[in-house]
Amino acid sequence: MQKGLLGCGIVALTLAATAARAEDQVIYLGAGVGQASQSQEGFSGSDTSFKLFAGWSFNKYFAAEGGYINGGTEKDRVDGLDVAISSEGAYVALLGKLPVGQVFSPYLKLGYVFYDAKTTASADGNSITQSNNNDDLLYGIGAEFHLSEHFDLRAEYEKVDVTDVNFQIFSVATAWRF
Repeated sequence: MQKGLLGCGIVALTLAATAARAEDQVIYLGAGVGQASQSQEGFSGSDTSFKLFAGWSFNKYFAAEGGYINGGTEKDRVDGLDVAISSEGAYVALLGKLPVGQVFSPYLKLGYVFYDAKTTASADGNSITQSNNNDDLLYGIGAEFHLSEHFDLRAEYEKVDVTDVNFQIFSVATAWRF
């Protein structure tokens, strides 16, 4: 059901975006760094994350974006085991922006992420690794600062809706508009 709602939302936002005035249409490329954290059943860890992204702003209110996220490797000690969870993936998302003046645009992000995760548990020199791939809903909130005609700075919070896991990323990013 979530996939159906997401699909309907994407179609509705796309139609609204194409119907809106076509001002400020730009293509952009960006990169960011941040802090990824996750917690689940006694595990709590965080690590540095990074992302690369590209997007197209239909106008100053809506954009479509895709990119790569590396969530780092979160580590914790659980029941005498050293546990490390690493993840990376690709995402697609729509951004709804609300420009405030010429410089500041808060936004909401809604999309989907396709990721690979690897969990390694080790003790006394022995280890077990389990890998899986999955896809889940991605949503977030952020603020974009237009520092020049071609250069933006972003601050962003993103959450991946993984069952029984709290996975989130706080990041800062720069984007170059063409």
